[in-house]
Amino acid sequence: MLVSHQPDTVVELVHEKTVEILSEVGFCVPERDALTRLGAAGFPVDHDSQMARITPELLAAALERLPKDVRLYDRSRGSPAPFGRGPRFMGAGTPVNVFDLRTGKRRSATRQDVRDLVTLQDALPQVDIARPTVTATDQGECSDLVEIAELLRCTAKPVVHRTLSARRVEAAVEMLAAVAGGEDAFRARPSFATLYCPISPGYMTPENVRCVLRWAEYGVPITLLSMAMGGASAPATLLGELVVINADVLAWVVALQILYPGTPVLYGSVSAVLDMRTGLLPLGAPERGTINAGAAAMARRYGMLSMCGGLSSDAKELDAQAGFEKAMTAVPLLLEGTDIIYGVGATDAGSAISYTQMVFDDEVIAGLRRVMESITLHDLDEEVALIKANTPRGNFLKAKHTRRAFREHWQPNLLNRDAYDRWQAKGTTMEQVCRDRAREILAQHKPAPLPAGVEAEMERVMRRHLGPDFAFE
Repeated sequence: MLVSHQPDTVVELVHEKTVEILSEVGFCVPERDALTRLGAAGFPVDHDSQMARITPELLAAALERLPKDVRLYDRSRGSPAPFGRGPRFMGAGTPVNVFDLRTGKRRSATRQDVRDLVTLQDALPQVDIARPTVTATDQGECSDLVEIAELLRCTAKPVVHRTLSARRVEAAVEMLAAVAGGEDAFRARPSFATLYCPISPGYMTPENVRCVLRWAEYGVPITLLSMAMGGASAPATLLGELVVINADVLAWVVALQILYPGTPVLYGSVSAVLDMRTGLLPLGAPERGTINAGAAAMARRYGMLSMCGGLSSDAKELDAQAGFEKAMTAVPLLLEGTDIIYGVGATDAGSAISYTQMVFDDEVIAGLRRVMESITLHDLDEEVALIKANTPRGNFLKAKHTRRAFREHWQPNLLNRDAYDRWQAKGTTMEQVCRDRAREILAQHKPAPLPAGVEAEMERVMRRHLGPDFAFE
């Protein structure tokens, strides 16, 4: 953990102060039925203020019930993203804007963008978990269901999304069960996780409360994703902000484990610090990587998987700023052992998704993963013999060992390592290279089709909820 004192000391201090806040002040539950249920389950509640507090007994019981092995599966029911073996990378989401692949101009995102961006994630080898990444603004208030449907149609990878209304959870589960081969099969090996954001400090909207509890009834993995803003919705110090993040998440961890014991829960944070000069929230700031690395450390303290925002940028195009900020916000999460890093394709402070940035991010992730492999330990007898034979001033280029071993070194697909003259002769920018690669993928890549009859069943579900005119194109 990137702190100036002992990491364990910081983690325990944050935990201690979080417990103090949740036991003395509590958290707001602005949904009458949920608050009543918490009161019946032993939470001290105040119906006038809509506040619930946590006792030591409730906290201990919740942490005891919390699953320690949360898994996400792909469409084939295999587990392609084992956690604990390095971070998994996930598409960002879900702004209403996209940078058009043809013109490069920012515009409102559509259902076709959802389809194309999910297809792109399906093809990119470094993206482990797919998201719609954008909101289908042409689909009205039920765009969330359309986005889930396109996720299920356009990728075989594990997927993450949410509904904006509890009434639509059932429709989403029906589609997920159809893909899985039944609700029992989906519960046993979920290929889908959802996520909801508390409003710091200590609040969650009534509809989000209803959504979270409805998903919990189906045993769906739930990420509690704090969006604390240091200096605005949290203290300006990183340590104080981390207390708010931890309280945001821990409150609902306890609530869920008491009401729905064994619910799979992930610890999430896409927090950042406010830029006091502009009044904007810079997602490419170095502090974002640091604060979310702190959140990952807190997740580990409770034995939870972490999903944290990184690979972020405030840049408006694929440029040096984007490269700097993507690295600065991802590296701390890598060093802290974050389980899921959330941000592939994000640009413009998370307010838009870029096709070209998504392609470039895949290259960045490949490089980061190679860095994290470090130097492997192995027997050195062959190398030592080779060094002795070539000392002094020998050359290793023609050695059989070199021809065999150099293949372990990472080779970029997009970055340019040509000599200057050859690079100049090509006359292409990285933006053009990434745009051409995205177009190539979308022209050639065909996601694995759903099992026979599944898409027709999904279409029937969508028509029941959205009207008889709905159709898959």
